Amino acid sequence: MNSQLMQDLDEVGNYNEGLASINKGDQWAFMDKEGNIVIEFRNDLASYIDENDEVTPPMFHDGRALKTKTSDDIKLFGYIDVSGKEVIKCEYVNATPYSNGFAIVMHYSKKVVGQNKLLDKNVVNYQIEESVIDVNGKAMTPSLNARNYGQEKMKSGKPPKLSIKFIGERMIAVKMQDQKWDIYSF
Repeated sequence: MNSQLMQDLDEVGNYNEGLASINKGDQWAFMDKEGNIVIEFRNDLASYIDENDEVTPPMFHDGRALKTKTSDDIKLFGYIDVSGKEVIKCEYVNATPYSNGFAIVMHYSKKVVGQNKLLDKNVVNYQIEESVIDVNGKAMTPSLNARNYGQEKMKSGKPPKLSIKFIGERMIAVKMQDQKWDIYSF
């Protein structure tokens, strides 16, 4: 016997860890294998754009899925657990899905480097840097590949490209500014 479970969905993701994402308009939800919605439709679940600019619908990996929020016109990423609860705050300007218990995240910082006395304004430097975190949000590596990144680029709506990739179990490669690769274990 066939029965229709849902209709008029705009997109449907694949099952991973027993849940599949479903999309209506600008909102995503997660359903279980029986077709029951277990995380209601909401507009803060994030798709992932990989290094080839391919878009992957929201998906759970290691019990975590990406979520977003916007603060000061900057898109920030964090993570929810399978109950839909935020477990890692949205504080990263780019983030990957988890893989084998780890994710790559990018921090954005503003540092006052001086003052323009004539205009009575601070002179600031904006930087991005990356690190690896575990499923609890604990940094497993120091901040890597710090580089300048203008605030106007950050507000463009497109996350900065990551320069780190996993290449093995507890091993990453970092593409440096000179386009050469450094390899680290953690």
